[in-house]
Amino acid sequence: MDDAIELDRIKMKLKLPNHRDQHWKDAIQDLLVAANTECVDLDCGDWLLTYTDIQDLMVQVDQNGRRLDSLISNVPATVVSARAFGVEARLQQSEPFGSRELISQELPSDTPPTQPTGVMFHQGTLRSGDYLQSDRSILIYGDVNPGATVSSCGDILIWGRLRGVAHAGTDGSTQARIIALQLRPLQLRIADAVARGPDDLPQPGLAEQASLRNGVIKIDPAEVLSFRHG
Repeated sequence: MDDAIELDRIKMKLKLPNHRDQHWKDAIQDLLVAANTECVDLDCGDWLLTYTDIQDLMVQVDQNGRRLDSLISNVPATVVSARAFGVEARLQQSEPFGSRELISQELPSDTPPTQPTGVMFHQGTLRSGDYLQSDRSILIYGDVNPGATVSSCGDILIWGRLRGVAHAGTDGSTQARIIALQLRPLQLRIADAVARGPDDLPQPGLAEQASLRNGVIKIDPAEVLSFRHG
């Protein structure tokens, strides 16, 4: 059987091609047509899919009469994009989890780096008294509870609830963002701006993003267009 399509009981696992072989947008239609089950899982491999990519993907899934049951990826930003859209997604990782550095994807040559390269990845809930700091962007696979603090020179991306304190752009970067599945922090800081989180609950299935606009921190539904590595 083709390794791009794997039958798993009553659903089929589809695997996007390697970057060097074919673009995923050129391959997904054929994969969906070839699937002989309504329910499918999708292995995205090393593809970085943005929120908009996930939207386009779900349109094709629906048009072909399929239902995406779950998505797995080697790229944290793809998982967050899928979760922001309401898709069940998980990170596929071969090494033990913990706080460690992930090798970042290279930026386009015409994009000047504004932060140190690399992403700090931490799995586990941060509890009261915990403090996580990095001069790189931070991705947290878990909640940040009241009394815990996260600070980064770059972006802070939390696959969980933010209820503690988060400070992005500690080096003064006004382009830094704070993204979480639920933003209800005790305090938000981006560069030198300070704000509290909203009291109302977020819309189901949507991640939230805090960014700095005209010197004021604004919170909106998140579009994970890219996770800035530097």
